[in-house]
Amino acid sequence: MKIGLNLLHAGPQIGGSWNYIGNLLSVIGQFDPSNEYIAFVTSRSRDLLPEKPNFTMVQGKLRGANRPQRIVYENTVLQFLARKYKLDCMHWFANTQAVINAVPAVVTIYDLLMFRKNASYSPWKRYYLRHMISATVRRAAVLLPMSLSTAEELQSRLNAQPSRLIVIPAIVDDRFAPAERASIEAFRASRNLPDRYWLYVAHFYPHKNHVRLLQAYAELKKSGLGPWPLVFRGDSRCAESEIQEAIRRYRLEKDVVFIPRQALAELALLYSGAAALIFPSTYEGGGMPVAEAMACGCPIAAASIPAVRESVGDCALLFDPLDFASIGAAMAKLQLDPLLRETMRRNGLAQVESFRSRNVVGSLLEAYSRAASFPS
Repeated sequence: MKIGLNLLHAGPQIGGSWNYIGNLLSVIGQFDPSNEYIAFVTSRSRDLLPEKPNFTMVQGKLRGANRPQRIVYENTVLQFLARKYKLDCMHWFANTQAVINAVPAVVTIYDLLMFRKNASYSPWKRYYLRHMISATVRRAAVLLPMSLSTAEELQSRLNAQPSRLIVIPAIVDDRFAPAERASIEAFRASRNLPDRYWLYVAHFYPHKNHVRLLQAYAELKKSGLGPWPLVFRGDSRCAESEIQEAIRRYRLEKDVVFIPRQALAELALLYSGAAALIFPSTYEGGGMPVAEAMACGCPIAAASIPAVRESVGDCALLFDPLDFASIGAAMAKLQLDPLLRETMRRNGLAQVESFRSRNVVGSLLEAYSRAASFPS
């Protein structure tokens, strides 16, 4: 087969999606030497491609960050290129496909946040995404939700046909593994991190629930527990002002540490060095950080939401993310019980094996094969 990869939108600023795409392409390069891949990239996304002989790069003369320009390109030039290269199908990695496709489309669906009230989208972007995702669900040959919970939401909310759904979960890179103590200590020293800390890996969106977490943390301090410091690893988005205001309001300036973006190897050290992960997000399509944390042997207290429950099984202490008292109670229990943390660490390492590459590649190649036989 000749498979197109639309990477025109991709750039490091898209966060977890960037890692998700990179891991999928790495797996394809490792396990599929027979199919031919034509990747449509910009100067930002070309680094995602594995250096393999069956991968061809076609760099477009556009700025992927310019959304209107990219959309026009995808609906015109990209369709011409799909015909030129005689593609059997095209993989779209950003929730939507073109209005009219020259070849059958395989579309990754991360989540349906744009259909929820607390989504931080402008009115125009919300309208556009709702319309385009609804159209994509009707027209795409194959949809690739990140989780079973997203697949179920696609069916219940948008009447997606089950026969067109193949779940492709986040792949946990092999670099996410428990680190050696010496490496952890050197990393902590380089970042001025304490010996024990709560870690939260999430961009600063409102639904990531940082403010309620800070309220829970402040109440723990009042109770006399003495919670470990909070380490936030996230990029600025649209809730950072509320987070900073909450830190000042609760007088937590000395308790909260912000960590900038890191390479995967350093991120693995950040997880490995944490005493526990706290994950209070109110909505997730896949919950990639909880899988990465489990892979690094990091115990987890997390929101009891569908995608997270699906990822962690019984390997995390769950709480109600809308109740700061519930968040605080879970944090206190995990912090005060070292035996519970050790049990979660061991169970998490076993649970995360289902997210390794060898368990995902077969489903992805099945999706391409199914799409290639779909009438365009």
